[in-house]
Amino acid sequence: MSVKTTISEKDFPKILSNYNLGEYFGFKTFANGAGQTTILLETNSGKYVLRYYENRTEKHVQFEIQLFDFLRSKQYPVPAVIKNRSGEFLSWYKEKPYIIIEFIEGEHGKNPNDFFDTEELSEVIKAVAQLHNLTKDYIPEYFKNRETFDVDYCWKEFKKKHPHLVEDEKGKWFKAELDKLEFPVDMPNGLCHADLNYGNFLFKSGKVVAVLDFDMSFYTFFIYDIASLIYWWAMPPKQDFRKSGAVLIVSEYEKHRPLSNGELSHIFDALKLIILLGISWSEEGDFRNEKEKIES
Repeated sequence: MSVKTTISEKDFPKILSNYNLGEYFGFKTFANGAGQTTILLETNSGKYVLRYYENRTEKHVQFEIQLFDFLRSKQYPVPAVIKNRSGEFLSWYKEKPYIIIEFIEGEHGKNPNDFFDTEELSEVIKAVAQLHNLTKDYIPEYFKNRETFDVDYCWKEFKKKHPHLVEDEKGKWFKAELDKLEFPVDMPNGLCHADLNYGNFLFKSGKVVAVLDFDMSFYTFFIYDIASLIYWWAMPPKQDFRKSGAVLIVSEYEKHRPLSNGELSHIFDALKLIILLGISWSEEGDFRNEKEKIES
């Protein structure tokens, strides 16, 4: 899902000239985050984060801006979006939208593939459940301008990425697995983050101080995020499925938001959808390994 950036250091002073943030000193890249261009900018007044959207529409970005404003009004740990000299949150450079957001000090969580830290995971789950509780009655203005990551979207992406496989055995298997998925329309829904890997959480003194990168967030069934937690924290690459980790995720989540029987019975459908989405975006060489996740 990584993209090649279209801006370089010579652009940063021009971008900052649109803000009252001081004189440009330098920049650093982030080890985490690949969906859009995200750069740490340093000025004589402090540190700020540039989010330059290489392939997003204005309404897609406005969704994120409004979401951050809503969540901050509820004291949820997301960075503040900074207004430009014109008093607007959204800016443009080289015909692409960007925002500048607050830099929050903290450390990224540990990679669960290397070290499974149950205390960190509990804090992450708490933050995810809090997000769901806050947004269960919240319908963002631009929610229809985000990708839905549903079954129809998944099949469309597979055909676009792998047109030569559609009539192949791989394509037939893929479509058959998609057709098995069912999601009752009456399941609880709201805002899902949708990309709950460890790099999108900042910690300080063992607590989550920032939830980052809502670029993939969208309005859907909450179990999508529970499945995303299982995918990132209980399915390490080339290792056995951590069933105990999945059970821990569900039990910890229910401490903050109890799940209905319908939700419990469809979590693994949501997990299968996430794996199939990964296949639809990935190169054909990854097909076998991802298929084994579903069939094992």
